[in-house]
Amino acid sequence: MSLGMTKTSPFMTGLRAVLTLAFLYFGLRKLGSFSTDVAIYEAIGFGQFPRYITGSIEVIGASLLWVRDWEGPAGLLLLGTMIVGLSALLIWVGPPYWHMLMLMVGTTTVAYVYRDQIVGLIR
Repeated sequence: MSLGMTKTSPFMTGLRAVLTLAFLYFGLRKLGSFSTDVAIYEAIGFGQFPRYITGSIEVIGASLLWVRDWEGPAGLLLLGTMIVGLSALLIWVGPPYWHMLMLMVGTTTVAYVYRDQIVGLIR
C-alpha cells in the first residue's frame, strides 16, 4: 500500500505543514531564549551562539519547505540540523530523543520525495 508520497499528494502537503509547525516552534523557542533551550546549550558547553544559528536554520528551513523547487533542499538542510542536534543530545545532554527521531523521519521523507531538486542543485 502506498502512502501517496508524490510531490503534490495531500500526504506530502500535510507532512510539510506538520514539519513547518514543528520547526517554527523549536526555532522560535531557540531564538526567543526560552530557559529550557538556553539550559540545553549551556549543558553542551559551546555557549549560546550556536542556539541562534540553529534557531535561524530551523526557521529558514521551515519557510523553504513552501518555496517551489526548494522543498528537497529544505528537507535535507533540516535533516542535517536534526542529525547534529541528536548527536549533541546523545553526547552531552541526554533524553528525550523521540521528537528528534520523528523530525528526522519526516525530513528524510521530504528530502527523498523531492530528491530531484537536490540533484539539480548539485549539478
